[in-house]
Amino acid sequence: MARLNTDPVSTAELHAVLATPDLLATSKAIWVHLRVTSDPQSQKAIADALHMDPATVARLVRALEAKRLARKVHGVWLAELPR
Repeated sequence: MARLNTDPVSTAELHAVLATPDLLATSKAIWVHLRVTSDPQSQKAIADALHMDPATVARLVRALEAKRLARKVHGVWLAELPR
């Protein structure tokens, strides 16, 4: 699979997400993981990489999706840039 996040992560991007007060720290960790990994990630891959329960990951990626910070494409998750 081609790498989709080819640009380096800027400090402005990180700050925009990490300073979001209504996101849990674990949601922020998932966003950072999605943003810095070279390939899109399944919920299971995210759970394995971050040593989290898959049900927790499912809930947290939905929260990211609701804030337009992640999207699901063909069964895998991608980080979206903060707007």
